[in-house]
Amino acid sequence: MATTRVRMTIEWFVPIGQTRAINTALHSVATEVRTMRGCAGCSVSTDLGNRGIVRYTEEWLTEAGLRERLLSDTFAHLLTLIDDAMQPPRVEFTLRNETRGLDFLEEVRASASS
Repeated sequence: MATTRVRMTIEWFVPIGQTRAINTALHSVATEVRTMRGCAGCSVSTDLGNRGIVRYTEEWLTEAGLRERLLSDTFAHLLTLIDDAMQPPRVEFTLRNETRGLDFLEEVRASASS
């Protein structure tokens, strides 16, 4: 029986001259994330031919693992990159039965603080 993983994908539209800086920062985050319990994979890719799209993806074995990641101190590095973007990136969470946007992140973080 195949395991269905959950995924977080973030896409930035970055001016070509700035792709190296964000790639370097994301590779640093990815290196740290790959060693976390429950992480099934993490990747960074760049498409310079299409407006300089930088894509960051994390795959988790379970939704609980993804939720734990969103609440971790290390997630702050990624939040800083999201907040500092010239254009808001596209953020997508692919869960077992649905696909959600930033509302999922807000829901997870709000439930932890209550």
